[in-house]
Amino acid sequence: MNGWVQRVRRRLPGAMPGPNVTVVSPHFDDVPLSLGQSLRDGVLAGCRVRVRVAFGRTNWTSWVHPTPSRARYVSLWRRTEETAASALFGYRWTAAGWEEALLRTGDGDPANLLDSSRDLTGDPLVRELAAWLRAVIERPADGARPDLLLVAAGLGGHVDHRLLAMAAASLVGQVDAAIGFYEDRPYVAYLDDDTIAAQLAPLGLELEPVAVSGAVTRSTQMWARRCYPSQMVPFFEEAMDLDRDQDACERVWFPGGARPDWI
Repeated sequence: MNGWVQRVRRRLPGAMPGPNVTVVSPHFDDVPLSLGQSLRDGVLAGCRVRVRVAFGRTNWTSWVHPTPSRARYVSLWRRTEETAASALFGYRWTAAGWEEALLRTGDGDPANLLDSSRDLTGDPLVRELAAWLRAVIERPADGARPDLLLVAAGLGGHVDHRLLAMAAASLVGQVDAAIGFYEDRPYVAYLDDDTIAAQLAPLGLELEPVAVSGAVTRSTQMWARRCYPSQMVPFFEEAMDLDRDQDACERVWFPGGARPDWI
């Protein structure tokens, strides 16, 4: 069944609700980029999806040099983009107020934030984010506790993604919800299987991949590009081409035995 039709039917009076899924997005844009096909016509198309953006204070776009003075205006623009994406891909969203790494560090070059080898174990944000994720599961603002929490896996090495992945890994087996780690696009398009395994290893979990969509299509990529014009740089566009060339599908990595039976 067409995913858009599924989403509309779920909102009709008397409709049977699908599983509650909360997807944690490091930044505005990560969920449609990484799980857009699943939201359209894959596993997530049959679910009630809520997105929680962690680093909601941002100052990076492809149009202007990132400076702290622009953060307020850039954040407002990025929220507008996320609202458009949520309407198109069929989810509700809210954002927390942590500063993205560019603001925390004052480093205006996003490439400097991609380091999969950096040890983040002692970063205090890991504990803060873990407490927030626990509240997202156990005390959701709308009262709808998730059956499944999906968090970016940190592939590609972006510090914000890795911090969230480590925080979520610390909660596996400690909360009343399954936890899965979705592959981060555009970064994963450039990684081979061995590199993916090496970058997942610091989470300290035995993880198994599960496809949650068919091959990512050009039309889904175009939806994402139109929703997030401020983020589209050659790195993103080339990754999209690679995904189509490789018939890539979207995947979620689950700890052994933790995969929900409806996936």
